[in-house]
Amino acid sequence: MKRISKRSQTVGDLGEFGLIKEICASIPHAGDDCAVLPSADRKKCLLYTCDPVVEGVHFVAATPPRQIGWKAMARNLSDIAAMGGQPRWAVVSIGLRPATSVRWVKEIYAGLHAAARKFNCQIVGGDTTHVKHEQFVVVALIGDVVKSRIALRSGARVGDSVFVTGTLGGSLHGKHLTFTPRVNEARWLVGHFPVHAMIDLTDGLSNDLQRLRESSRPGIGFEIFAAEVPIARAARGRLTAALNDGEDFELLFTIDPRYVTALRRSWAHDFRLKLTEIGRVVQSRGAITLIGNDAIQRPLTPAGYDHFTNR
Repeated sequence: MKRISKRSQTVGDLGEFGLIKEICASIPHAGDDCAVLPSADRKKCLLYTCDPVVEGVHFVAATPPRQIGWKAMARNLSDIAAMGGQPRWAVVSIGLRPATSVRWVKEIYAGLHAAARKFNCQIVGGDTTHVKHEQFVVVALIGDVVKSRIALRSGARVGDSVFVTGTLGGSLHGKHLTFTPRVNEARWLVGHFPVHAMIDLTDGLSNDLQRLRESSRPGIGFEIFAAEVPIARAARGRLTAALNDGEDFELLFTIDPRYVTALRRSWAHDFRLKLTEIGRVVQSRGAITLIGNDAIQRPLTPAGYDHFTNR
């Protein structure tokens, strides 16, 4: 009697992060916020990233087109920021329904150019294509970073302090379309202090802490203090929103605690943006725990956004 084969595994079964693991196993330069490539300047590395925004996923049909363009570029700028880099050149591919007005397309590009100009980045090319259903914008962006200052996800060390910039949660109330990528803050950080690990918060603090943990050496874990997590006004006081909503596009990084006092003082002098120490890196079998106001430790399970399970 023949055995009936099991249903083929789908991307929905794996989820976004499981799928990324499968893909990255065969791509040697993948796994960080950007691919890191050699540069003609031996003191620097090139950074390459590519992110789409898709109608019905990242924006709705009624979203102002200038905001769509801004978000499409800013998402990629944020990836460059997460590695301490300077964005340089972008190419843009856009998928359009034939009935789309030219004015709408021009407004998309106005938003793209506005975000790029803010950080001295140039749009140098791209492509257009026809779609029958959901429209999209794909930005591919190249930046660079001094080798000695590059911030990876993999450098967290036991004893490090864990920091986030800004406030978290409630991004769907508007911030996800208007956020400012932390390019200037990240370049300042890597230029003034030895940042051990850094990532931009795209899929929620709980998810992105897990990404840092998985990228770090074995035996790394995190303890996060619930009372210290900075909750955005749009999150209406809900800690779960700050932990899981995603699309905050703030920086999450770790640093040797010996530098914390100097970091706080210098940051306050140069930036108005909030900077908060939310926890520490600990010796662990990979656990991420949330310490409540009652001092009880509870597992912090990744519960942020996943493109293939949050539908």
